[in-house]
Amino acid sequence: MQAKNLSLLFLILMLFFIGCKKDEPDNTKALTGAVLAEVLYNPYERITPPTEDTIIIPNTNASYQSPGRSYSPKCFGNEGNTKFYFFRKSVSANNKKLLINFMGGGACWDNANCFGKNTTTFFNFLNAVPDLFIKVAFKGILDAENSSNPLKNYDVLFIPYCTGDLHIGSRDVPDYDDPYVSSDPVVYSHRGHDNVLSVLKYIQSNYTQVTDVVVAGQSAGGYGAVLNYPHIRAVFSDSTKFPSFNKMSLVADASNGAVIDGFFSGIVNTQWGSGPNIPDWVVGSNYLTTGTPSIQDYIGKIADAYQDDVIGQYTAAFDSTQRWFFNVMGIIDSESPSYSDSSSYFGPGDARDVPDLPDNGSNTPSNCNWAINANNAMNNTVGSKYYFYRAPGDIHTITMSDTMYELVSNGVNFNTWLKSIVSNVGTPTDVDCSLGSGSHPCTDKNFGANSLNNTLGRATSQDSFDANKDLYETCFGP
Repeated sequence: MQAKNLSLLFLILMLFFIGCKKDEPDNTKALTGAVLAEVLYNPYERITPPTEDTIIIPNTNASYQSPGRSYSPKCFGNEGNTKFYFFRKSVSANNKKLLINFMGGGACWDNANCFGKNTTTFFNFLNAVPDLFIKVAFKGILDAENSSNPLKNYDVLFIPYCTGDLHIGSRDVPDYDDPYVSSDPVVYSHRGHDNVLSVLKYIQSNYTQVTDVVVAGQSAGGYGAVLNYPHIRAVFSDSTKFPSFNKMSLVADASNGAVIDGFFSGIVNTQWGSGPNIPDWVVGSNYLTTGTPSIQDYIGKIADAYQDDVIGQYTAAFDSTQRWFFNVMGIIDSESPSYSDSSSYFGPGDARDVPDLPDNGSNTPSNCNWAINANNAMNNTVGSKYYFYRAPGDIHTITMSDTMYELVSNGVNFNTWLKSIVSNVGTPTDVDCSLGSGSHPCTDKNFGANSLNNTLGRATSQDSFDANKDLYETCFGP
């Protein structure tokens, strides 16, 4: 993962500046010091919550309201990933605008993908990276220096991801077995929701002046933003604590939720212990086991419950990471493989070698079935203020990159669309690459640089490339 290289990057920078000639002019020393100060300046303050606490969230269910929900924030429990903390960037004193951003980083639910040097499929080293990783690794909506950023004037609460459970778990697992350590801790922990509650407790004491709130997340963080949105919304519905609160919007980036059958009842409910965390005041009781759980359905219920809130959902039409994770789910679920640590065990992370299998929307993990299911989900999500942006290509996530200012789908610039979602600038619309002009409007840009895509000049896969096709031609026809 790129984040693992950040410590080396900072060390190189330090050595470069420290190694300057000692007989340099005084003004060069001053300049070097100024540059070094700028490089090392971190606008984010680390906040470490208590290891145990209780929160009362009004307008929810009994467990959150009386006498309050207890929670224990922590990371997964492997070395370098034990202690949870979050980050705050203050743009101005008593800022009335707040962005709550959920960090992405994969997911895990089995020995086969919770451990390993190459096969680990979630961000599992929060305590091993410097705090500056936020400043260095993430731009887009976190970049206050970009005048085009519609959220540049917002305070930021950045929720790191270190639990592998889409920010919604509350379970300690005693039977995971890491083959790379001599002894495992007593338990490993999927406590993403507990971590979120610690942030909400902080908000209740430190952001009572807020009027406008944006909840956003990328990849796994997008799922976290969606799944925890009702809890956040309920916090701000307390007019005694937040007398000036006005509006909230949701931006779910690259989190479309084409998953294997049983994902919600087996993994989310059982393995991650998320059942008690699901907001029955919005989705109904026993939602994960007897309801109709899906991200599409969940967003629709949010839109129905909070009809004044604007909800935006983004994906690239052939998001390579989401296609890859869909395939990983199928491997673990259907084949029950024995553990193997190999860089090719789950296939390449860009999903080139995943089979296309255009099975008309069936739930067999494949490139086409992810794309078809994700497309159908966005088209069929209900809500008068729900809007989607389906971009061309296969690049995963958009809002943490400055490419958000340049990307265009069906003639609509992404940042223009984002402003309409979060800032009441313009009129929100649905944006679908398939309605765009040109021969290949869903594949001819915004694609990853690999040998297949580069040769064809469009987003493709090995199966499609062998047939001289892009993925849209394979999955949706000519």
